[in-house]
Amino acid sequence: MNEQPFDQGIPLLTEVLSGPEALHETTAEPEQAPSIGKADIIEMAEIAEPEPAPAPVPAIVQPDWDAIEQRLTQRILHQVQGKIDHLLEERIAHVLQTALQNALIGMRGALREDLQQSLEHIVAHAVSHELGHLHPPAQ
Repeated sequence: MNEQPFDQGIPLLTEVLSGPEALHETTAEPEQAPSIGKADIIEMAEIAEPEPAPAPVPAIVQPDWDAIEQRLTQRILHQVQGKIDHLLEERIAHVLQTALQNALIGMRGALREDLQQSLEHIVAHAVSHELGHLHPPAQ
């Protein structure tokens, strides 16, 4: 395998994770560091200020759950209302058809009874009229 030479423009993973300061430090020319003794380290620790707390991570924007709930409720109600309207129309038509059939059956029986009584009365009247013509009453 041929190995490509290292490109100085591509940062290392440790540089990326440490931030831009680490990238600047690694690309700067190395200087001759003065020798630091134990007393210097203790003095630096006493003088050093505590680092400020890291900036809070920006909060993830939470969706407006109330608005989502209201839109979803309205959409579902609209869909259900259309289905309910259709089902109500079918149900009312069926109930009315059944009620009308039952009413007609009841009316047919009552009408047949009334018609039979009327016919019996008419026939009895017609027969008595004809008999009256055939046999006039005695004087």
